[in-house]
Amino acid sequence: MRYLVTPALPYANAHLHLGHLVEHVQVNTFVRALRMAGEDVMYVCGADSHGTPVEIAAQKAGLPPEQYVKNWQKIYEDTFKQFSIEFDNGFGSTHTESNKKHAEQIFNKLNEAGHITTREIDQLFDPKANRFLPDRLIKGQCPKCNAEDQYGDSCEKCGSTYRPTELINPVSTLSGEKPVLKSSKHYFFELSHYAEKLKKWTQTPGVIQHEIQNSLQAWFKEGLRDWDISRDAPYFGFLIPGEKDKYFYVWLDAPIGYISLSDLAGGLDRWNDPDTKIVHFIGKDITYFHTLFWPAMLMGAGFTLPSQIAIHGMLTINGEKMSKSRGTFISAKRYAKHLSPEALRYYFACKLSNSIEDIDLSFEDFTARVNADLVNKVINLISRTVPLLHRNYEGKPSKLNADIVSQVSKLAHKIEPLYRALDTAQVVREVVHIADIANKYLQDNAPWDKNKNTPEQAHEQLSTALWAGKVCIGLLKPIIPNIASQAESILKLKPLDFKNLTNPLDTNQALEKYQHLFQRIDPKKITAMLNDTPAPQKDNSHISINDFVKVDLRAAKVIEAKDVENSNKLISVTLDVGPLGKRHVFSGLKPHIKPEELVGKMVILVANLAPRKMKFGLSEGMILASADTEDTPSLIHASKQAKPGDKVT
Repeated sequence: MRYLVTPALPYANAHLHLGHLVEHVQVNTFVRALRMAGEDVMYVCGADSHGTPVEIAAQKAGLPPEQYVKNWQKIYEDTFKQFSIEFDNGFGSTHTESNKKHAEQIFNKLNEAGHITTREIDQLFDPKANRFLPDRLIKGQCPKCNAEDQYGDSCEKCGSTYRPTELINPVSTLSGEKPVLKSSKHYFFELSHYAEKLKKWTQTPGVIQHEIQNSLQAWFKEGLRDWDISRDAPYFGFLIPGEKDKYFYVWLDAPIGYISLSDLAGGLDRWNDPDTKIVHFIGKDITYFHTLFWPAMLMGAGFTLPSQIAIHGMLTINGEKMSKSRGTFISAKRYAKHLSPEALRYYFACKLSNSIEDIDLSFEDFTARVNADLVNKVINLISRTVPLLHRNYEGKPSKLNADIVSQVSKLAHKIEPLYRALDTAQVVREVVHIADIANKYLQDNAPWDKNKNTPEQAHEQLSTALWAGKVCIGLLKPIIPNIASQAESILKLKPLDFKNLTNPLDTNQALEKYQHLFQRIDPKKITAMLNDTPAPQKDNSHISINDFVKVDLRAAKVIEAKDVENSNKLISVTLDVGPLGKRHVFSGLKPHIKPEELVGKMVILVANLAPRKMKFGLSEGMILASADTEDTPSLIHASKQAKPGDKVT
């Protein structure tokens, strides 16, 4: 069986967060498991790169949108690599000639078959911004449930879809103005032409979960609406063939990106092969697009339909929706700065199954599961046995206990089908059960107790427990690939797969000395991560000259510096800034310089930074420092000729 597996394409205008990683860890684990089973899998993803939000964000960043999305594409690729997520042909983009070609071909086929129509429609227009407003630039009340602060295409609260003109009390997010109606020609895909085919496909066993099948029935009963697939200029995207100011709506070319990304990776034939199993993973918030619009487009263009749309729930943090104000909106980059990506992969696997229920990241539960199960049970089987085998048996394993081998092998054979069923929560439970059996065997026999065992018995006991640990690590390899790779090196194994992971250890070959496989989760690091809330930054590393000249840099003389009680980081600094008077600043240089060493120094102050109220008092600016690494900052000094208050230009 050949596979083509895709996660949803993240939108190219903000850092990846832990909610994104729920899906990407689930997909990556599934792909790794299939490959461990010997399947031929193509695995592609890229940045969803078009639309008005990207166009406007690029303008604010002072960049062409093409460069703006390239920058985000690189950021996403680097972030994914931190979590052991890499795609065939790299992390791509929907802004490519390949995607343009495929979008035009599919549009033309649908048009030639009579499934595309045009008509004049009334649209919301912002008179102040002088532009038509796409869905995501309008907010108002949902026309179905009256929920406030909803976008112009769908309601996050009740899941309804609607046209922007149906919003109650709409407001432009660009200007805050109430939009007016204005007429424009638009293109529509007549989705209703595919209603019966879609109904049949969505009811096919295994394609989507039962809960989604039931919710789709309401949409079919209500009648499928024609889908507006065009947007007016200005717009960042692909022009519709034959038009000068009409563009494909981003939701038309975004899923076509699955095809173009496959094409660029050398797998276009998988979209025309009925024996290829195409599996899309998505969040439940984009169900409508992937279960109705996208398959209808594929039907009209003659491509193979997905075999499965695996839909998952949203992520909550400690029982609450992710929130920037509460410090629980956590970027992937921020998490990886403080905690192990492998630990998060393990915890998400503990929580995920083929369900659309939301999953919760409870940091108390996270710490307990990783430390108690992964470290104390699974990794313990290797960390305890390898050093003892080196101490007493030249690092070589011996024969194994037949009863333990039989028990563990039977349980191990249950795991591969669970991965295929997307039930990693049960995978983890089964593996921890195996580890419990092996740890009990190890503890009961106590091979370190020379009064209880002969050397031969102890050798067998240590080797058997180590073998069981190897099996556990092998079974978890799709979830914790880096730990598995390190264990393979220590045990001098070929890459573990579902066929060889229960093989006995080589009794003629000495193992490598034990190297630490994993650090226990320290709750202090979780606290540090949650408290690490840097000031908001631009979406892009570039700023314009207009942004730069706004920064008021001044020479300033340190006239007093003292420790801040109950802080390991801060120094209270009083500065003479000449004509600007005295300023008080809290500087985070305490770990790197003594307060008394600051006194008399001529430093550079960001003088027009907004004052920040801290629990220790008010900070009225920032002292600049430079560093080769985050841990070794040093002061940036003003020139010897500078006087307090002099501008730095």
